Amino acid sequence: MDNIAIIVYGDGGELGSFEIFAMNLKREISKKYTKVVVKYINRDTDFFQLIGSIDPNKEKISELHVFSHAIGAGLFLGYKDRTISLMRNALVSNKFKAGKKVSYNDVVKTEVGAIQTDDFKVGKLATQKSFYQSRFSANAFIKLWGCNSGVSGWVYSDGSISDPNDTSVAYYWRAFNKFNTPKPSIAKSLASYFNRKVYGANSGASIEVKHKGNWVSTKEYKNNVGH
Repeated sequence: MDNIAIIVYGDGGELGSFEIFAMNLKREISKKYTKVVVKYINRDTDFFQLIGSIDPNKEKISELHVFSHAIGAGLFLGYKDRTISLMRNALVSNKFKAGKKVSYNDVVKTEVGAIQTDDFKVGKLATQKSFYQSRFSANAFIKLWGCNSGVSGWVYSDGSISDPNDTSVAYYWRAFNKFNTPKPSIAKSLASYFNRKVYGANSGASIEVKHKGNWVSTKEYKNNVGH
């Protein structure tokens, strides 16, 4: 039985290509594994398809790393994806013309570039936990390299507006608040779903530096080195 590592990276948007981080990590952990899979993914279904493609009779995932933009309740692999943006805008426009509000199910179905905490409550994923858990080794861990992926109690808003009755801005993201609010962090949801340890950032972003064989925060590095 082989233990392997998987590194997934999504769209970086204004931050550039996350492939740089993924390939750097691959070089780092390739010393531990005979197989390290690096894959660009910007759709939620492709993410789970990749996990499901592992044959548990031949190999197990020991490490799963995901480089992606994130908020507390979701990993946005398809961050600023043009197709998804067009779908989102069309939905809001069509609902407005029909005199209706975007619904909870509307936004869940539209956000195909994001792994949301709600995805584990809606659809077939809820019935496939054991299938996906079997792809991981007993001591496997998952690390989410994305801002705010560990922030719980998330409430969606459109801009700064969370009141569903406020008509000053288009109603879209607030539809997520219809159910399961306040939401757990995406890190906690993935930990519960895969039944493995998951690491996620509490707030903001942080880039670490490898210094004298150890990864340290940029602040610690500057304090030690002086630049």
